[in-house]
Amino acid sequence: MKVKLGLLCMLFLLGVFCIAGGCNSPTGGPKELLDKYFSSAIRQDYAVTYTCYYAEYKEKVNEEEFIRHRKEASVLQAYKILTLTRDGDVAHAEVQLTFGPSEKLKRKEPVTTTVYEDMVKEGADWKIKVW
Repeated sequence: MKVKLGLLCMLFLLGVFCIAGGCNSPTGGPKELLDKYFSSAIRQDYAVTYTCYYAEYKEKVNEEEFIRHRKEASVLQAYKILTLTRDGDVAHAEVQLTFGPSEKLKRKEPVTTTVYEDMVKEGADWKIKVW
């Protein structure tokens, strides 16, 4: 009896977590992709950032080249998603980025800019689309 009750409780909790966590999408949606993409860039974990790109980009830019280029660029300090729209398997976002000072760019103060990101669905995953 205790085993059945325990199993029933676990199934109930699993259901609650699925509803709360959005089990209908294995990897989340466009917002979760943007959060992964920009938060990994803030941590300078560019190998994770690279995984956010769609296949066509990865065919043209290999991971080593991407990481080397990102390490040479300004460090991302913060991001804020200003707008996010989704139409089926395509999404668009306007994101405010703040980059740190950069000796290479001879910039002593942080700079804030707005970028536009396109996202597409590849299989079950959302990916950043460039070009």
